[in-house]
Amino acid sequence: MSTGKEIKLKIGTISNIRKITKTMEMVSVSKMKKMVGKALASKEYATKALQLLANLSLERDIKHPLLEYGKGDKNLLVIFASNKGLCGGFNINISKKLTEITKQSKRTLEVITVGRQAERAARRNNLTIIASFIDFNEKTGSNDLFDLKQIILDQMVSDAYHEVWMLYTEFKSAISYTPVNYQILPPNIETLKHLFVGEDRVERFEHKLKSLSRYMIEPSPEEVVEQIVPKLLHASLYHAHLESQAGEHSARMFAMKNASDNAGSIVEDLTLKYNKARQAAITQEISEIVGGAEALN
Repeated sequence: MSTGKEIKLKIGTISNIRKITKTMEMVSVSKMKKMVGKALASKEYATKALQLLANLSLERDIKHPLLEYGKGDKNLLVIFASNKGLCGGFNINISKKLTEITKQSKRTLEVITVGRQAERAARRNNLTIIASFIDFNEKTGSNDLFDLKQIILDQMVSDAYHEVWMLYTEFKSAISYTPVNYQILPPNIETLKHLFVGEDRVERFEHKLKSLSRYMIEPSPEEVVEQIVPKLLHASLYHAHLESQAGEHSARMFAMKNASDNAGSIVEDLTLKYNKARQAAITQEISEIVGGAEALN
């Protein structure tokens, strides 16, 4: 049985851990709110670009390599996960979803990973990694994703792959976030609507769609597509990064909250044990004093 001194040391240690987890919880709350704000701000530009592409897609005669499936017999998958742990089941859910996708895919998968945990998940599934980015975090800006976007475009233009998909954690609220897998090249209008428009704005978005067949477009529709598709790809990657970051910090917030609550419960139990041990020690001392006094008499 632990002595009162040992229990007191344990109480001090766990109390210090509780302070750390509580601080991490508050930091995660702040970072999550920042990521959600950035994600919402990035949608407006992407929605306008998507609207233009959707209008152009009503044209029957537009041909462009970025609007067509590649000739390759493999698919490219971009995986977003975290660099760090201590975020509950956030990375486990991505890993499980990746395993499911790997088993169901009819084509060979090769991947680009964003985050150390994404790289580990890919290796667990024995997937070929063609590029890995481990320096992205909540401070990463849109311009920092240029290399990632360019790798994807170069691979598609070279016909190395049939299509490109993106696996990330979709953030819906502080308590709701789930792994999703979307096609990003060739661009899928319905998928991009889900990413950028939102359910409450779909009707308004579709109301503004109209065929541009009666209009003369300068530059040509093909040149517009040449500019719009890479920008939408860039916006999709940045949006996935922001939502993944928001989901990570939300998961870490709840993980740290649970850790703090558990630490509090342990401290309460140890305090009760300490009081009992202290009371037992006092009782024993009194008994020894009384016994000694009786022996003298």
